[in-house]
Amino acid sequence: MKVPFRSILFALVVSAAACGGGRETPTSSETPLMPHLPTATSDASVQAPTPAPVAVEIAVPTKYEDALALGRELIGKGELKTAKQMLEAAIKLDKKKAEPHIEMARLYIATNEKGLAIASAKKAIKLAPLSSQAWNTKGRAELNAHNYDNAIEAFSKAVEINADNTYAWNNLGYTELLLKKYEDAAEHLLEATSKKDAAGFMFNNLGTALEHLDRLDEARTAYESGGKRGSKEAVASRKRLEGVTSVAIVEKQDAGSGSKVKEYELTDEGSSEPSDDVKPDATTDTKLDEATTDAKPDEATTDAKPDEATTDAKRDTATTDIDDSTEMPDD
Repeated sequence: MKVPFRSILFALVVSAAACGGGRETPTSSETPLMPHLPTATSDASVQAPTPAPVAVEIAVPTKYEDALALGRELIGKGELKTAKQMLEAAIKLDKKKAEPHIEMARLYIATNEKGLAIASAKKAIKLAPLSSQAWNTKGRAELNAHNYDNAIEAFSKAVEINADNTYAWNNLGYTELLLKKYEDAAEHLLEATSKKDAAGFMFNNLGTALEHLDRLDEARTAYESGGKRGSKEAVASRKRLEGVTSVAIVEKQDAGSGSKVKEYELTDEGSSEPSDDVKPDATTDTKLDEATTDAKPDEATTDAKPDEATTDAKRDTATTDIDDSTEMPDD
């Protein structure tokens, strides 16, 4: 009687095992998920990884002209690191050319590397001592380092070599504005604005110098000319001078008022001046005090009449902090 019982028990165990066991049998609440079928939420929130940008290596030209041109192009695009490599290549390809050193100085001015900018400008001058462009660039580098006397000396040399270097005249006057040498600034900015390629901001700088000298009619005329040439600052300055009869009175009103700092503009000649501005017959005998201008102060006119003016408009004061006031254009 014992053998049949064991057979029956074995059959029950085998039957239970064949069904997978009671504990492992899935119920309706334990239905397995299907991970390979994304839901709408996962489609909206999960994005394919963006491939990392691949740096494109630019081949270094084997000709001087190509390396210099590419360096300038990259500076214009703001790719200064690669531009520096191209300029260094240009220097190696022709060690007698000053242009790559000028561009290198401008690059260092843009990155505020003061010592390197001055050093590069000096190298340019050593290679081309009669280059007005090289001297103007040295002036910018010196001014960026707050070496005002050296800056004035360099800008003066630039206009001495090339009296048609409009930007050097402006930069000279700009520096003198910062030093509050308003008579000198007005003289040199008059020279800058007498040139055909004078920009609107140069007239704004001139108006500022004249305003400090209390030559308000002439200042208004300068601001109007600047506004016509696209200077928004000149337009604002002209509006501010509407009805003003005396700077002295306005300065007294402005004492302690904390008025907005006046902005002046320093510029580089950029592409407007040829890089081969060294002339065979260039000399350094020209005196700065012999400079002339077609625009004469006593010929300046204005629509605003002095007897109709009031002193309600407030005048901005000058600053010598070039880091706050300098607006550098693109080369």
